[in-house]
Amino acid sequence: MRLNQGDIVRAGHAHMRRPMRGVEGPLYLTETALFHEGAVGPYIESVETIIDLKDIKEIKTKKSMGVIPDVIKIIMQNNDVFKFSVFKREDWIKAINQKREALSTPAEE
Repeated sequence: MRLNQGDIVRAGHAHMRRPMRGVEGPLYLTETALFHEGAVGPYIESVETIIDLKDIKEIKTKKSMGVIPDVIKIIMQNNDVFKFSVFKREDWIKAINQKREALSTPAEE
């Protein structure tokens, strides 16, 4: 999936935690989704993860190595869990929650 620059609300670098290893790459927030475009290694295929904001049940915070406050833990309605280490975690959470609220608020006519 390729994003248009106009679709992106927030962008930054993220380390996505996966069961066997982490995946580095850009993280994008759009009006309706989180999009992580990671690469496992220089010669290994890229890994794209798309999280629909309306399917998020809960967002929690965690600490890397028990001390660094940089992890966003996203719990989906189906109980899948995604973890991202990001810079300025609180700003990311605020932006994600603003977009989630906008999606759940009916548009006025």
